Amino acid sequence: MATKIQLTLLFVCFTFLLSAQNRFLRRGEKAFVKNHYAEAIANFKNVKNKNPEINRKIAESYYFLGDYQEAENYYQKIYDSEKSADDLLALSHIYLNLEKYEAAILCCEGAAIKGANRILIDKRIKAIQELHKTQDHSGMILRSINPQPKSKSLGVSVAGNKIIYSNLGKQNARGDKNYQLFYSEFVDQEFSEVKPWANQLDNGVDLGAVAVRDDEKTMYYTCWYTRKGRQCMEIVEAEFKNDKWKASHVLSFNGRKYSCAYPFLSKDGKSLYFSSDMPGGYGGMDIYVCHKRGEFWGTPINLGDEINTKHHEIYPSLLKDGKLWFASDGQVGYGRLDLFYASKTKEGKWGEVKNAGVGLNSSLNDFSIQDSPEEGQLLFISDRNNKGIRDRIYSFGADRKIPVELFVKEASSKESIPNAKLEIKKVISDQVIVPQQITTDKFQFDVSCYELGKGILYEINAEKQGYESAHLKYYPVESNLSVDILLRRLEKNMGGDFAKELTPIHYPDKRVMFRNIHFDAGQESLNSEAKLTLTKMAGFWKMYPELGVVINSHTDSKGAAESNRILSMKRAKMAKEYIVSKGVDSSKVSCYAYGERFVVNECCDGVDCTEEQHRQNRRLELLFVIK
Repeated sequence: MATKIQLTLLFVCFTFLLSAQNRFLRRGEKAFVKNHYAEAIANFKNVKNKNPEINRKIAESYYFLGDYQEAENYYQKIYDSEKSADDLLALSHIYLNLEKYEAAILCCEGAAIKGANRILIDKRIKAIQELHKTQDHSGMILRSINPQPKSKSLGVSVAGNKIIYSNLGKQNARGDKNYQLFYSEFVDQEFSEVKPWANQLDNGVDLGAVAVRDDEKTMYYTCWYTRKGRQCMEIVEAEFKNDKWKASHVLSFNGRKYSCAYPFLSKDGKSLYFSSDMPGGYGGMDIYVCHKRGEFWGTPINLGDEINTKHHEIYPSLLKDGKLWFASDGQVGYGRLDLFYASKTKEGKWGEVKNAGVGLNSSLNDFSIQDSPEEGQLLFISDRNNKGIRDRIYSFGADRKIPVELFVKEASSKESIPNAKLEIKKVISDQVIVPQQITTDKFQFDVSCYELGKGILYEINAEKQGYESAHLKYYPVESNLSVDILLRRLEKNMGGDFAKELTPIHYPDKRVMFRNIHFDAGQESLNSEAKLTLTKMAGFWKMYPELGVVINSHTDSKGAAESNRILSMKRAKMAKEYIVSKGVDSSKVSCYAYGERFVVNECCDGVDCTEEQHRQNRRLELLFVIK
């Protein structure tokens, strides 16, 4: 009897567990089909015995959520023999994000073997190969505009000289903050203080990603809201009447079972581009266009598989260059959302999709590109410098250079000094700049107009024979684009008379002038007499900076030979450091340590010599070499 009860209990428990497993599986499948990926992951993970199909759906869910590391982990749980072509293509994209180009190409080849379209695979491989080629962005500059959104932004758009973007604004009735619309005007080559835009609209939902007609009387905006615990998006039309914005109606192509978002209005106001995951697409969010017929918008048209993939294509825009731009995490890119563009063919279709390159794209999210109110610039949003935590609005385009004029003058008389030698270093990038010589005393180099007043440091070094070197710290500002560099003339007591203390030696190919410094017994540091001589030497070199300097260090024969060699090197290095601190170019100075090898008298080991005779051997030979 007891055995029957136990078996019954075991059967009931097994049935309950099986029922629970089936329930998790059913819920996961239902959430996955509806693109509710976080819910799908939570349910699928509770299934104990996961087959390749469950691991695949967990991997795809992580992929769509942008968690590439977890996506890769679950794709790798599927045996290679059971991986599908889509699995390998997803892995290819993940490897691109990690800059593993060879692995990405191998995954593409594997997908072709698994039955993927060979033409599409070849196009993908070609795009991967082109990704890591060096692209020339010379003359272009990427900069973060000011002011910036204080939180993540749901898109940026342009209306005339205004940029409009979303930011966390007012609180709703529940006390939660919502994304509201703000704008900044481009006036006098800079963006003005941020102000609310259309703040009469509903504050209980998140607003962003807007499209505004040129007359600024009609606007289409994305409304983010929650339905049954899930986030949904729809596009709403609003009109400006009686000095305020008022929501008119939700566009007819919106639906309760899918989302529509990221509208972009063509210049003539007759075509509306947007993204949607409505039924009949290729997967994820696809790009659609609908055309206005009278007062009504027509049926949305999917732009096709040349543009759309099974992943997300969002934030479409038509720029001044006539190309369709958008963000995608399904096309061949550097990771997460990248910016892409396509041009129309002669047949009126959108042609080959191309990655916008490393200037605009990064390994994180780059999206929502627009023509800037500033001529020759593009605006887009990226979280590249904040690791996904915060978006920033960036400007990218041709750099505008402004000349900085440098005048070399004598410090006291302010008279021009011709043909000085100038070198400039941009500290932030460690870039060495050789200025252009305009006249004998005037030089010029260019700075970006976007650097003015930004605290960018340049170090300017100027040299001229017979003058002290000058070292300037320069920060470009609009009111200081002309700089005087003042050089002080060297006085005779700074080295001019030192030539009389030098002894010339003539060789067939060069001349050498030298002066000795002597040390007392056991002394390592430089005494006052030695420092005076070295100071004169540095002053003399400044008058003739083309000279090479050689320091030969010698000791007496007392003590061990190796100890004497080490001691001689210490003295030579001390002397070099001293004259370098006085302005001698370190690269012009050579040091040699000989210890007791070359005594100038007979005071070798075992020879009885006076202290003065030993002192003659404790010497530094200071040589100027003229080639």
